Amino acid sequence: MKRRHALLYIPLIILCCLRPILSIALTEQSAAADTVKGNYVSRMRDFFSRSAKQSVIDFEQDRASIRRNQVFEQLKTVSRHAGAFLKKGFDTAAVRTELKEIVRWHQLSKDGVFNNQGSAHSSRNLTTTFNILNTLTTEVSTYKRRVDRYQEQLINYRLQIDSLTMDKSLFVVSEDSLQLSQYMGRLHVLSREISPVSKQLTKNIGIIQTLQNELNLELMALDNDTEEIRYYQQQIAEKTFDKEFAPLWEESTYNRPIEEIIQLSVIKAKLALTYYLKGNWGKLLLLIAAVTLAVYYLSALKKSLKDQGHMLSESIMLLTRPIVSGTVIALSVVQFLFINPPFIFSTIFIITQAILISIILRKHISRYWMTIWLSLLGLYFLAAVDNMLLQASRSERWCMVFIASSAFSLGIFSLLNRSRHTELRERWILFPIGLMTFMELLSLGLNLGGSFNIAKVLLIAGLLNVVVTIIFLWVLRLVNEGLTYASLVYKKQERRLFYINYDRVGKRAPLFFYLILIVGWFVLFGRNFYEFRLLADPIHDFFYNTHKLGSYSFTVINIVVFVLIMVCSTILSKIVSFFASGPQPHHTERDGSQFHLGSWLLLIRITIIFSGFFLAFAAAGIPIQQITLIIGALGVGIGFGLQTLVNNLVSGLIIAFEKPVNVDDTIEVGGQSGRVKSIGFRSSVIVTPEGASLIMPNGDLLSSRVINWSQGTARKRLSGHIEVKYGTDLDKVKSLLLAITEKNEQILSIPAPIVQFTSVSAQSVAIEFFFWVKTSKDTGQIKSDILVAIDNTLRKEHIELALPTQQLILNKEESGRQTNPTD
Repeated sequence: MKRRHALLYIPLIILCCLRPILSIALTEQSAAADTVKGNYVSRMRDFFSRSAKQSVIDFEQDRASIRRNQVFEQLKTVSRHAGAFLKKGFDTAAVRTELKEIVRWHQLSKDGVFNNQGSAHSSRNLTTTFNILNTLTTEVSTYKRRVDRYQEQLINYRLQIDSLTMDKSLFVVSEDSLQLSQYMGRLHVLSREISPVSKQLTKNIGIIQTLQNELNLELMALDNDTEEIRYYQQQIAEKTFDKEFAPLWEESTYNRPIEEIIQLSVIKAKLALTYYLKGNWGKLLLLIAAVTLAVYYLSALKKSLKDQGHMLSESIMLLTRPIVSGTVIALSVVQFLFINPPFIFSTIFIITQAILISIILRKHISRYWMTIWLSLLGLYFLAAVDNMLLQASRSERWCMVFIASSAFSLGIFSLLNRSRHTELRERWILFPIGLMTFMELLSLGLNLGGSFNIAKVLLIAGLLNVVVTIIFLWVLRLVNEGLTYASLVYKKQERRLFYINYDRVGKRAPLFFYLILIVGWFVLFGRNFYEFRLLADPIHDFFYNTHKLGSYSFTVINIVVFVLIMVCSTILSKIVSFFASGPQPHHTERDGSQFHLGSWLLLIRITIIFSGFFLAFAAAGIPIQQITLIIGALGVGIGFGLQTLVNNLVSGLIIAFEKPVNVDDTIEVGGQSGRVKSIGFRSSVIVTPEGASLIMPNGDLLSSRVINWSQGTARKRLSGHIEVKYGTDLDKVKSLLLAITEKNEQILSIPAPIVQFTSVSAQSVAIEFFFWVKTSKDTGQIKSDILVAIDNTLRKEHIELALPTQQLILNKEESGRQTNPTD
């Protein structure tokens, strides 16, 4: 037993001995496992780190590749556009040729001012040279703007190409040699494509820069000479009455040959006229159009007078020679569109008008006053020719003495011969003649004393004042005469005359026409004096110089243009309504429909207003964003309180487009009938039969039940009602009623009138009759005539109309019992 127990302890002893060994072994095994695990994690971390970096690199290369493709396409597009732009080219040779011509004219214009100026400057030479230099400056500035725009486009293409070639994506390359080789091949192809365009852009920029420098130099020279001339003019103005030359009875220190002066004057006059016409060809076309329109209108007026049997006597100035009359009227008005014209241009206008007026006046004024007029015109022509001589000479001064003394003598003779004043219809014409006489006397004295410049100005201004006054006086007479005869001929509004209502225009020219001519006289008269420009220049600077209000820059002229366009749009809109007011003509077309001018009036007026609104913003240089803000503000206003106003406006537009009613239509609305007089923005005006004007908002008019008697056909059905007694021959009554309707010319036979017996009452038989009339107008009078005819016919035929009766039956027995108290 003990031995058995001893054997049982042996495994325990072995286990205790082996435990440390096993523990050491297990520890070593665990450490080895941990080492293997740590190496694995480290390797994984390195792997993911490398993968992340490679992914970033791959992502950047992919993104760069996409961007490179975009850059390549953009470079190709810009290159094609730049190539096409370069192919159009810019004619630098033509600009240089024009610039050389301008430089040559610049040097010629300096003659007499900077070269060969003599002992003193001539005011007319300074003014003419100043105008020429201004015209040349405008010409050079025009070329410079063209060159600047072309250079700006070239530089823009150059910058686009440079910015694209500097894109960062082009410098991101792949580590793969194959991809890098392919990328370098694409760069080579692209370089060959854009390199010629890029080189040509650089070359053209250099050429344009050189041309731009030449233009800038010439522009600077012109500005310097202009400023110097302005200084000379200011000096002359400050010494207006000083002596520039020796008196005529003394010897002159400098005398340039008159032939050279004439040659110089002709060259400068030709130069000034040529460049002015070149810069104002659009206004010349407008002048031709105005003359053509005036002549056509007067010819049509003359033909209409003949067609209507009016006798055209010699006393009718306007229509005796419609071509002459139309031309002089158009020239008198349109000439004011030409701003700051050269003297020769104004003289051509005035001489042309004076000759045409002389043709008209031949048989309408006495021989005495015709002689005075032709003498004044001849003296003005001589003074104008003398005024074109740009440098003073002894010969010219003696010529001025002759002209001034002749004009003074003629003026004195006209003023003192009072017996002839009664032949003048407007005796106030003597005041301009008196002014001319005084100015010519001053000119004569100043010229003799040596004050040449002011004497020359007074000489031409005095004669110009009386010639222009007489021209404008007779133009007003022609216009008034034309309106008088137009009101006789055009009593109806016609489409070819734009539906002008001459009854409302009147027989005299409107006030603004008088104002235009009066202001024009002051401009033409004052233009001869340098002081006029001293007054006009500050006004010009005030209107055209840039002003600032905070961060906003503006010019007064832009504001004025904005206001004027809006005012003109409003006035034009009202003129359209004014001229087309009153009954509108209806023109029957092939399909039987009728054209109503009034139905388009609202659309025309709204179009004018909105066109003026956007044109005013564009002319004033206001950005489109400002218009958006205004429209947004209007939207807020509409949302808060303008719903009714907008509803009426939109209703007016719907009425204008759909045309449920038109101007001059006869309608019934809300139990009230009348004729539509006008359809406005917010409301429509309906004239009732009583003569009152019913103003109805367009929204109410559109939402109401409207009966329109003018749409469709012009016919209208009327009805009548009578009652006859029992026993009347109804067939006879029917035939009589039909016969009455057949006799009336206003009643249509088709559809035929109808007579119907409608009801039987206690005392009569009711008869209704229906008939159609040709027009919906005067239906009340037609119905009245029919009723009168029915009454007369029934009386002749002894047919009595039923009258309302009431039969009362009294019972005598019952009545007697009630009155006998003994029963």
